[in-house]
Amino acid sequence: MSQATWFDTDELQLIAFKLGNEEYAVPIMSVQEIIMPEKTTKMPQTPDYVEGVINLRGKIIPIIDGRKRFGFDNAELTGDTRIMVFELEKQTLGLIVDSVSEVVHLKSQDVEPPPVEVSEGQDYLKGIGKFNGRLLILLNPEKCFDAKQLESIKNLMQVTKEITAVKEAPEVKKTTEIKGKTPIVEETTDIEEIDPKDS
Repeated sequence: MSQATWFDTDELQLIAFKLGNEEYAVPIMSVQEIIMPEKTTKMPQTPDYVEGVINLRGKIIPIIDGRKRFGFDNAELTGDTRIMVFELEKQTLGLIVDSVSEVVHLKSQDVEPPPVEVSEGQDYLKGIGKFNGRLLILLNPEKCFDAKQLESIKNLMQVTKEITAVKEAPEVKKTTEIKGKTPIVEETTDIEEIDPKDS
């Protein structure tokens, strides 16, 4: 397989970002947008790399901690921290990275296959790019999560949608009707029976 086949072009347009001391790059077309970090809502019984979910313009999306996903030590968020938004297998998600560097243009001849010892069992590693004296680890975002992990994320989102639907459901108001009287609207589910003699 040629270098160009990996990204379907002889010249790669990439977005470079950092995790720890390493610099990575992904195809620019795979990134929907880059946003500032915001507070996440934690969800129970999720993989440790799932930070929670956020509301992105009305759409609930899971947020993945890039450091945890790729085996780095935890670190505090900084002013350079960003969330890169991807759509993988019809699932939108955000990836927290330490910083986003720049847009990079690479010729396919400047990309070498990753060492076998490193890439074995890690299909998301697409190659090593040489750019201005730097080495960029090229990732295929669609392979960063295996089928089991993506299924877990999709299940999380299904549960989140169900919880959100329940919270947003309109309140059902019950009425207690008294003969000859205007119905009384009860705001709670506990309806106290009213004796007409007391009215």
